[in-house]
Amino acid sequence: GKDYTQAPTCATCHMSGHSRNDGKVTHDPGERISWSNRPPVSVVTDTDAEGNIVKETDPKKRRDLITFSADDKRSNMKQVCAHCHTPDYINAFYSQYDDFVVLYNEKFAKPGQKIMAELSKQELITKTQFDEEIEWTWFYLWHHEGRRARHGASMMAPDYAHWHGMYEVAERFYMELIPQAQEIAAHAAEHGQAEQAAAVTTVIDEILARPEHDWRPKKEPVGLRADIEVGETPEAAPSEEADDDATPPPDDDSPPDSDDTETEEESE
Repeated sequence: GKDYTQAPTCATCHMSGHSRNDGKVTHDPGERISWSNRPPVSVVTDTDAEGNIVKETDPKKRRDLITFSADDKRSNMKQVCAHCHTPDYINAFYSQYDDFVVLYNEKFAKPGQKIMAELSKQELITKTQFDEEIEWTWFYLWHHEGRRARHGASMMAPDYAHWHGMYEVAERFYMELIPQAQEIAAHAAEHGQAEQAAAVTTVIDEILARPEHDWRPKKEPVGLRADIEVGETPEAAPSEEADDDATPPPDDDSPPDSDDTETEEESE
């Protein structure tokens, strides 16, 4: 078929031939993609001879397995980008994109994965998927908000990257995933599983102690602040200062108020 040439389409960047690759068309979009944003944690798309993503972590063994590197795939995409953009623009985009994916991975995805793994290891959640609320929470975090964020960044869509992406990822992580995991641990501790609860709590505490989570309050609210947050405002007790400021009673030796005293003329 023919390419639509009035404006770029999906095929323009991901599949179509162009002047810098001798017009070679591909039906494998993966040939120009350097990150896989489908799994809970994004991975670079180094692939082996069978087209599978290489998961080996030993550097030497990894190099031996890779037949099509993520760097080569990125170079293929940069050739397309160069038809409309300068090298500085292209490199700046990829730098920002990489930072975005790493932020998502390290701040939310890997910690979330670690919490879920520990809950499973300590048998505080069942092996059955989606029979507990936290499993739905985790799925929404990486599969919905997390994917939107990463794909939004990859396609230069700031609204999806932020408001429909990282904002919702953070909200889901701090407001739901962490409290739910803490609640599961607390419930376990109350029902004779103190050791398992402590293991999960240790993982959570280690995560939240990292600099990227340093904005959170270090302690639970106490006293009046705690009462207000649960909707119980204690009645204010009379203060000594208020008593000190009150008008003192009149002195017995002071002259009577003229308005309350009859004059000799009025009495006569």
